[in-house]
Amino acid sequence: MVVVLLFDLAPKTSRKDLYDFSEELENLYRSYRSARLVAVVGPRRAGKTSLILTFLNEYSVPHIFVDCRVVSLSEYGVSFRSFAESLSNAFNAFLNMHRGFADRLLSLLRGVRGVEVDFSIARIALRWKRRERFNIAAFLEALNMFAENEGVRLALVFDELQELSPLNLDFSKLLAYTYDHLRNLVVILSGSQVGLLYDMLGVEDPESPLYGRLVSEVRVRRLSKSESIDFLERGFSEAGVAVNRHVVEEAVERLDGLIGWLTFFGWSYVNGVRDLENIVDTASRQEAEEVRRFLARTRSEKRFRTILKLASQKPMRWSELKRALEFSEGVEIDDHNFNTLLQRLIKAGLIEKRDEHYTVPDPILAAAIQKHI
Repeated sequence: MVVVLLFDLAPKTSRKDLYDFSEELENLYRSYRSARLVAVVGPRRAGKTSLILTFLNEYSVPHIFVDCRVVSLSEYGVSFRSFAESLSNAFNAFLNMHRGFADRLLSLLRGVRGVEVDFSIARIALRWKRRERFNIAAFLEALNMFAENEGVRLALVFDELQELSPLNLDFSKLLAYTYDHLRNLVVILSGSQVGLLYDMLGVEDPESPLYGRLVSEVRVRRLSKSESIDFLERGFSEAGVAVNRHVVEEAVERLDGLIGWLTFFGWSYVNGVRDLENIVDTASRQEAEEVRRFLARTRSEKRFRTILKLASQKPMRWSELKRALEFSEGVEIDDHNFNTLLQRLIKAGLIEKRDEHYTVPDPILAAAIQKHI
């Protein structure tokens, strides 16, 4: 198998492999230095995780990185147990990277309820059972004290935080407390489902503990057509593979500037899969799994499925989409109820409003809905 750094499917961790996201990288660094709460947002497959990991690595930022998708894929589902285990693993990975101060940090955690400390192997385990559950506020206070003692700003990263929305934990209250009192911690959140992420935070809800707090937003963009062509051509040049310009342009038209899918196309092509339709179908099957997980959490799965099918076929106005749904079901639907459904899909990043039309924003996602949902 040919390994090409630009087409490596793993998230990037180095500026030289990140392609041209220098502006976003600098924005993230400035936010880390000046803000308390940072949100990295953008469409699926836009490169948010690569941006964050590259930032952490290039600027040598001490950090605890929690991939919330791992929590959602746990055999225990999105539960306090899976959350505690993922946070324990993330903390232990941090200790492994910084063995020099492990004992000092573990000493601060030794007295925190629900935290098992093992000095011999420099590891912790966070208890999750109800009566002995770890005190998350006290855990964060110990991290803040450690950061203050060491003279550092410790980044707590929750990648794809909206995956934890089913968890019975008030993140807005916890983050508000961190924001107000734990001055040596910087919380960095990412989310593809931007609306759901901000709903969890409640930054626009006057009744939310986080209302009025500044969230520094770093938005990750789609690549332009010329950038997408340049990205593919650089990757193919790095691999020593000659590709017809027409093939590159066709892929760019289909993949709409999403660097994750451009990377997948380049990787597939370099490794012998030359049929664009085959590549798109393989990618769409992966994306279909995410849609199924979303649908499984809803109470209106059939209606959501129908709206997605309609919007994936062509852009539609609000009235056109509503009439098509009503025709499909053979019943009249209240405007308010329909709008609630539509807004839920928009917040989940599955539908986007463009110039008064509603559409599925990701071409691979559209293919997944049409073929596999």
